[in-house]
Amino acid sequence: MNTVLELAGVALAALLSENLVLVSCMGIGTHTESFDRPREAIRTGLCLTVVMMLGALSAWLINYFFLARFRWEHFQVLIFSLLIPALVALLRGFLRLCVPELSRRVDANLASIATNCAALGAALLVAQRNYSLGAAMVFALCGGIGATLALASFASLQKEVDLNRCPKAFRGVPIQLITAGLMAMALVGYYGLYLGE
Repeated sequence: MNTVLELAGVALAALLSENLVLVSCMGIGTHTESFDRPREAIRTGLCLTVVMMLGALSAWLINYFFLARFRWEHFQVLIFSLLIPALVALLRGFLRLCVPELSRRVDANLASIATNCAALGAALLVAQRNYSLGAAMVFALCGGIGATLALASFASLQKEVDLNRCPKAFRGVPIQLITAGLMAMALVGYYGLYLGE
C-alpha cells in the first residue's frame, strides 16, 4: 500500500506541484512553433515524454550500477548532459531507419528536445532523489504529461486570446511571459502536495 501511495505522490508532484515547464521552468525549448500551435505543442510534448522516459530509465541504470556503486555521483551532471543528446540522436536515427513517415513529422520536435532542460532535469532529479525504478518511470511519464499539458494549454491560450487588444507595450513576448506567469501561479496552490522526502 505504501508503494502505491508513494507512486501516486510522485505522479501528483510531477503533474502539478513540480511541473517541469511552469513551476521548475525547465521545459522551455527552442521549437517556437510549440508555443503558437496546439498541434505542435502536443507533438513536442509527446516527443519530450518519450525522451524523458528513456532518459530516466538510462539515468537510473547508470546511477545505480556505476555512479553510486563507485561513488562517482559528482559526475552526474556531466554524464547526463551527454546522455540526453545521445538518446535523442539514437531515437532520431532509429525513426529515420524504421519509421520514415513518423521521422519526417517529428524530426524538428526531437531536434529541439536535445537541448531541452526538462529531459536533463528529469534524469538529474531521478538520480538525486534516489527514486526506485518504478518511481523514476512514473516521475518521467507524469512529468512529460504535465509538460505536454502546459505547452498545449499555453498554445491554446495564445490562439484564443486576441493579443491585439492589449496595450502596445505588452504585445508579443511581454504578454506571453505574463500568461506563463499566471499559469504558473495557478499551480502554486499545489506546492507541497507531496515532497519525496
